[in-house]
Amino acid sequence: MNIAICDRYDTDITRISEFLDANIKNHMLNHALLEVDTFTSTDELLASPQEYSLIFLGILMPGTDGIEAARQLKDGPNPPIIIFTTKSTEHCLASYNLGVEGYILKPIREEDFEKVFTRLLLPIFPSTHTLNVYSNRLLYHIPVSEIFYIESIGRKCMIHTSRKTYETNMALNHIESTLNDNSFIRCYRSYLVNMNYIQDILDTEIQLTNDDCIPLTLRKRGQIVKLFNKFLISHSASE
Repeated sequence: MNIAICDRYDTDITRISEFLDANIKNHMLNHALLEVDTFTSTDELLASPQEYSLIFLGILMPGTDGIEAARQLKDGPNPPIIIFTTKSTEHCLASYNLGVEGYILKPIREEDFEKVFTRLLLPIFPSTHTLNVYSNRLLYHIPVSEIFYIESIGRKCMIHTSRKTYETNMALNHIESTLNDNSFIRCYRSYLVNMNYIQDILDTEIQLTNDDCIPLTLRKRGQIVKLFNKFLISHSASE
C-alpha cells in the first residue's frame, strides 16, 4: 500500500511519519507492506505517477493549494483517501464538499492522529493473519505467527507474543474458535499453545523456545505428543 505525506514544512512531515510508524508498531502491523513518499509541494505530488491509497495533505501550500490539489485527486480515476492537516478550521466546509475523509488540526496531537489512523487507515491496511482483540480499550491486530501462547486467568486472557503481552476480556474458547488455526493446541484447560514455539514436551510441562513452561497433565501427554508429531511431519513435508 502506498501513502503520501505532502506538507510545506519538513517538521510536520517528520511528525506525521513518526506518528504513522508508532501506530503501525502499536497495532502490530507489517511495516514492509507500506510504502511512504513525502512531498513539500502539491505540484510535485500531482506530477507523481504513483497512485496512493491515502494522502496526508497540507492546505496552505506553495503553488497549487491543498484544496485545489484535493479536487484534482478526487476527480481522478482512483481517488485516494485524503486527510487534511492544517492550523485552521476555516476549510472544514470545503473539505466536506470535496469528500475529504479526514481533518487534523496542527500542531498534530498523538491522540488525534490515533483516531484518524484507526478510522481511516487501519481498515485498508493490507491484511495478514491476525488475532484482533481489545486491550486497555484499544484495538490490536496481533499477527498470529508472533503468538507464543494464550493463558486464561479468571475472566481474562493473557496473549503472550514475541513483542509483548496483551490482556483481553475475550474468553479462551472464543479466541480458539476465532483463530481456527491447527498450529495451536489446547494442552491444558487454561492454555492454548502455538506448536511452532514448542521446544520440548516433558512429563508435566511443555517447554517453549522463549523459556516459558506450560503445565501438562500426564493424562493428556500422550495425545499432545501425537498431535505435535503430526504437526512436525506435516510442516516438514510442506517445506
